[in-house]
Amino acid sequence: MASKKARSKKKRPKKVRPLDAELFELADKVALIFDRPEAVPLRARLFEEAGAYRDRIRPRGPADQWATTTKWTAFLLRMILTCPRILSRPTEFEWVMDDLEHILTRRKWEARFERDFWDAVTRVKKVMWTGHAHDKALDYFRFTTVQGLMHPPVQLKDIVATSSKSEAVERAADMEGKLLGTRPHERVVYRSFEKVEQELKELNALLPPESSIGPPPTKKRASKPKELSKKTKKPMTQSKHQKRASRK
Repeated sequence: MASKKARSKKKRPKKVRPLDAELFELADKVALIFDRPEAVPLRARLFEEAGAYRDRIRPRGPADQWATTTKWTAFLLRMILTCPRILSRPTEFEWVMDDLEHILTRRKWEARFERDFWDAVTRVKKVMWTGHAHDKALDYFRFTTVQGLMHPPVQLKDIVATSSKSEAVERAADMEGKLLGTRPHERVVYRSFEKVEQELKELNALLPPESSIGPPPTKKRASKPKELSKKTKKPMTQSKHQKRASRK
Protein backbone atom coordinates (compact mmCIF):
# COMPACT_ATOMS: atom_id res chain seq x y z
CA MET A 1 0.00 0.00 0.00
CA ALA A 2 1.21 3.38 -0.85
CA SER A 3 2.12 5.39 2.15
CA LYS A 4 -0.19 8.31 2.72
CA LYS A 5 1.51 11.62 2.71
CA ALA A 6 0.98 13.56 5.86
CA ARG A 7 -1.01 16.65 5.16
CA SER A 8 0.89 19.77 5.94
CA LYS A 9 -1.02 21.91 8.36
CA LYS A 10 -1.55 25.44 7.21
CA LYS A 11 -0.33 27.89 9.76
CA ARG A 12 -2.81 30.54 10.62
CA PRO A 13 -1.44 34.04 10.21
CA LYS A 14 -0.75 35.72 13.51
CA LYS A 15 -3.06 38.56 14.37
CA VAL A 16 -1.13 41.81 14.27
CA ARG A 17 -2.33 44.43 16.74
CA PRO A 18 -3.16 47.80 15.19
CA LEU A 19 -0.70 50.61 15.83
CA ASP A 20 -3.29 52.55 17.79
CA ALA A 21 -4.33 49.64 20.07
CA GLU A 22 -2.11 50.66 23.00
CA LEU A 23 -3.11 54.30 22.56
CA PHE A 24 -6.82 53.60 23.00
CA GLU A 25 -6.18 51.16 25.85
CA LEU A 26 -4.37 53.99 27.63
CA ALA A 27 -7.23 56.41 26.82
CA ASP A 28 -9.72 53.95 28.30
CA LYS A 29 -7.77 53.78 31.56
CA VAL A 30 -7.25 57.55 31.73
CA ALA A 31 -11.02 58.04 31.31
CA LEU A 32 -11.61 56.22 34.60
CA ILE A 33 -9.60 58.73 36.66
CA PHE A 34 -9.29 61.73 34.33
CA ASP A 35 -9.87 64.47 36.94
CA ARG A 36 -8.07 62.80 39.83
CA PRO A 37 -4.58 63.97 40.87
CA GLU A 38 -3.19 60.48 40.26
CA ALA A 39 -4.05 60.81 36.55
CA VAL A 40 -1.64 63.69 35.84
CA PRO A 41 1.26 61.54 34.55
CA LEU A 42 -1.11 59.32 32.55
CA ARG A 43 -2.81 62.36 30.97
CA ALA A 44 0.59 63.73 29.95
CA ARG A 45 1.49 60.39 28.38
CA LEU A 46 -1.84 60.21 26.54
CA PHE A 47 -1.38 63.76 25.26
CA GLU A 48 2.07 62.92 23.90
CA GLU A 49 1.07 59.64 22.24
CA ALA A 50 -2.23 60.96 20.82
CA GLY A 51 -0.48 64.06 19.43
CA ALA A 52 2.17 61.92 17.74
CA TYR A 53 -0.47 59.66 16.17
CA ARG A 54 -2.45 62.70 15.00
CA ASP A 55 0.60 64.16 13.27
CA ARG A 56 1.15 60.85 11.50
CA ILE A 57 -2.33 60.53 9.94
CA ARG A 58 -3.47 64.16 9.57
CA PRO A 59 -3.20 65.70 6.08
CA ARG A 60 -0.35 68.22 5.81
CA GLY A 61 0.42 71.12 3.54
CA PRO A 62 -1.62 74.06 2.16
CA ALA A 63 -3.39 71.84 -0.36
CA ASP A 64 -4.69 69.62 2.44
CA GLN A 65 -6.47 72.32 4.42
CA TRP A 66 -9.79 71.38 2.83
CA ALA A 67 -9.10 67.65 2.82
CA THR A 68 -10.25 65.01 5.27
CA THR A 69 -9.32 61.38 5.63
CA THR A 70 -11.20 58.40 7.01
CA LYS A 71 -8.36 57.48 9.38
CA TRP A 72 -8.15 60.95 10.85
CA THR A 73 -11.92 61.22 11.36
CA ALA A 74 -12.15 57.72 12.85
CA PHE A 75 -9.28 58.50 15.22
CA LEU A 76 -11.00 61.63 16.55
CA LEU A 77 -14.38 59.94 16.97
CA ARG A 78 -12.86 56.99 18.77
CA MET A 79 -10.84 59.24 21.09
CA ILE A 80 -14.04 61.04 22.14
CA LEU A 81 -16.04 57.84 22.59
CA THR A 82 -13.25 56.17 24.57
CA CYS A 83 -12.65 59.21 26.79
CA PRO A 84 -15.88 61.30 26.85
CA ARG A 85 -14.27 63.87 29.17
CA ILE A 86 -12.61 65.29 26.02
CA LEU A 87 -16.00 66.73 25.00
CA SER A 88 -15.57 69.46 27.64
CA ARG A 89 -12.25 70.57 26.06
CA PRO A 90 -9.89 69.88 28.97
CA THR A 91 -6.46 71.49 28.93
CA GLU A 92 -4.05 69.99 26.35
CA PHE A 93 -6.90 68.13 24.60
CA GLU A 94 -8.74 71.05 22.98
CA TRP A 95 -7.28 70.07 19.59
CA VAL A 96 -9.46 66.94 19.44
CA MET A 97 -12.68 68.95 19.30
CA ASP A 98 -11.07 71.61 17.08
CA ASP A 99 -10.05 68.96 14.54
CA LEU A 100 -13.49 67.37 14.60
CA GLU A 101 -15.22 70.73 14.07
CA HIS A 102 -12.86 71.35 11.15
CA ILE A 103 -13.96 68.07 9.58
CA LEU A 104 -17.68 68.51 10.30
CA THR A 105 -17.84 71.94 8.68
CA ARG A 106 -16.31 70.48 5.48
CA ARG A 107 -19.16 67.99 5.15
CA LYS A 108 -21.40 70.74 3.74
CA TRP A 109 -19.06 71.61 0.89
CA GLU A 110 -18.76 68.41 -1.08
CA ALA A 111 -20.29 64.94 -1.14
CA ARG A 112 -16.94 63.17 -0.71
CA PHE A 113 -16.45 64.77 2.70
CA GLU A 114 -19.86 63.47 3.78
CA ARG A 115 -19.06 60.02 2.42
CA ASP A 116 -15.68 60.00 4.16
CA PHE A 117 -17.30 60.89 7.50
CA TRP A 118 -19.76 57.99 7.37
CA ASP A 119 -17.00 55.60 6.34
CA ALA A 120 -15.16 56.66 9.48
CA VAL A 121 -18.28 56.09 11.61
CA THR A 122 -18.62 52.57 10.17
CA ARG A 123 -14.97 51.86 10.93
CA VAL A 124 -15.32 52.99 14.54
CA LYS A 125 -18.48 50.93 15.04
CA LYS A 126 -16.71 47.79 13.83
CA VAL A 127 -13.87 48.31 16.29
CA MET A 128 -15.79 49.43 19.38
CA TRP A 129 -19.14 47.67 19.26
CA THR A 130 -18.45 43.99 18.84
CA GLY A 131 -20.81 41.49 20.43
CA HIS A 132 -23.52 42.46 22.90
CA ALA A 133 -23.83 46.01 24.09
CA HIS A 134 -22.15 46.52 27.46
CA ASP A 135 -22.72 49.13 30.14
CA LYS A 136 -19.49 50.02 31.92
CA ALA A 137 -21.30 52.26 34.42
CA LEU A 138 -23.40 49.27 35.49
CA ASP A 139 -20.24 47.19 35.96
CA TYR A 140 -18.81 49.82 38.31
CA PHE A 141 -22.11 50.14 40.17
CA ARG A 142 -22.06 46.39 40.84
CA PHE A 143 -18.41 46.50 41.85
CA THR A 144 -18.82 49.36 44.34
CA THR A 145 -22.00 47.78 45.76
CA VAL A 146 -20.31 44.42 46.36
CA GLN A 147 -17.23 46.11 47.83
CA GLY A 148 -19.39 48.24 50.13
CA LEU A 149 -21.21 45.18 51.44
CA MET A 150 -17.98 43.24 51.96
CA HIS A 151 -16.06 46.16 53.48
CA PRO A 152 -18.50 48.72 54.98
CA PRO A 153 -17.14 52.13 56.04
CA VAL A 154 -15.49 52.43 59.44
CA GLN A 155 -18.32 54.71 60.61
CA LEU A 156 -20.80 51.85 60.12
CA LYS A 157 -18.59 49.21 61.69
CA ASP A 158 -20.94 48.35 64.58
CA ILE A 159 -24.16 49.08 62.64
CA VAL A 160 -23.82 47.15 59.36
CA ALA A 161 -22.79 43.52 59.33
CA THR A 162 -20.13 42.57 56.79
CA SER A 163 -21.11 40.08 54.09
CA SER A 164 -19.12 37.35 52.43
CA LYS A 165 -18.44 37.65 48.70
CA SER A 166 -21.27 35.30 47.70
CA GLU A 167 -23.73 37.05 50.06
CA ALA A 168 -22.66 40.49 48.75
CA VAL A 169 -23.13 39.40 45.12
CA GLU A 170 -26.61 38.09 45.89
CA ARG A 171 -27.63 41.25 47.77
CA ALA A 172 -26.22 43.44 44.96
CA ALA A 173 -28.37 41.54 42.46
CA ASP A 174 -31.44 42.12 44.66
CA MET A 175 -30.67 45.84 44.97
CA GLU A 176 -30.24 46.20 41.21
CA GLY A 177 -33.57 44.43 40.66
CA LYS A 178 -35.34 46.92 42.94
CA LEU A 179 -33.67 49.92 41.31
CA LEU A 180 -33.89 48.96 37.63
CA GLY A 181 -36.82 46.56 37.67
CA THR A 182 -34.86 43.58 36.33
CA ARG A 183 -32.84 41.37 38.64
CA PRO A 184 -29.63 40.04 37.05
CA HIS A 185 -28.30 36.58 37.76
CA GLU A 186 -25.57 36.32 40.36
CA ARG A 187 -23.14 35.14 37.67
CA VAL A 188 -23.67 38.42 35.77
CA VAL A 189 -22.86 40.48 38.87
CA TYR A 190 -19.82 38.34 39.59
CA ARG A 191 -18.51 38.78 36.02
CA SER A 192 -18.90 42.57 36.32
CA PHE A 193 -17.04 42.48 39.64
CA GLU A 194 -14.15 40.48 38.16
CA LYS A 195 -13.98 42.72 35.07
CA VAL A 196 -13.68 45.93 37.08
CA GLU A 197 -11.22 44.30 39.47
CA GLN A 198 -9.00 43.36 36.51
CA GLU A 199 -9.27 46.89 35.06
CA LEU A 200 -8.17 48.40 38.35
CA LYS A 201 -5.21 46.02 38.54
CA GLU A 202 -4.09 47.06 35.05
CA LEU A 203 -4.56 50.72 35.94
CA ASN A 204 -2.56 50.41 39.16
CA ALA A 205 0.26 48.77 37.21
CA LEU A 206 0.69 52.11 35.37
CA LEU A 207 0.66 54.19 38.56
CA PRO A 208 3.29 54.52 41.29
CA PRO A 209 2.59 52.37 44.37
CA GLU A 210 1.59 55.35 46.52
CA SER A 211 -1.12 56.37 44.00
CA SER A 212 -3.03 53.09 43.79
CA ILE A 213 -6.71 53.25 42.82
CA GLY A 214 -9.52 51.18 44.22
CA PRO A 215 -10.36 49.65 47.57
CA PRO A 216 -7.44 49.16 49.96
CA PRO A 217 -6.25 45.62 50.51
CA THR A 218 -8.17 43.92 53.25
CA LYS A 219 -6.22 43.54 56.43
CA LYS A 220 -6.77 40.50 58.55
CA ARG A 221 -7.93 41.42 62.00
CA ALA A 222 -5.51 40.47 64.70
CA SER A 223 -7.13 37.71 66.66
CA LYS A 224 -7.24 38.19 70.41
CA PRO A 225 -4.96 35.84 72.29
CA LYS A 226 -6.99 33.14 73.90
CA GLU A 227 -6.91 33.22 77.65
CA LEU A 228 -5.31 30.12 79.03
CA SER A 229 -7.85 28.21 80.96
CA LYS A 230 -6.79 27.83 84.55
CA LYS A 231 -6.72 24.16 85.32
CA THR A 232 -7.82 23.38 88.82
CA LYS A 233 -5.35 21.20 90.56
CA LYS A 234 -6.86 17.99 91.74
CA PRO A 235 -6.08 17.05 95.31
CA MET A 236 -3.32 14.54 95.63
CA THR A 237 -4.66 11.12 96.30
CA GLN A 238 -2.77 8.07 97.37
CA SER A 239 -2.18 5.50 94.71
CA LYS A 240 -3.34 1.90 95.16
CA HIS A 241 0.24 0.73 95.76
CA GLN A 242 0.72 3.31 98.51
CA LYS A 243 -2.55 2.24 100.16
CA ARG A 244 -1.54 -1.43 100.12
CA ALA A 245 1.89 -0.59 101.58
CA SER A 246 0.34 1.43 104.43
CA ARG A 247 -2.05 -1.43 105.32
CA LYS A 248 0.85 -3.86 105.62
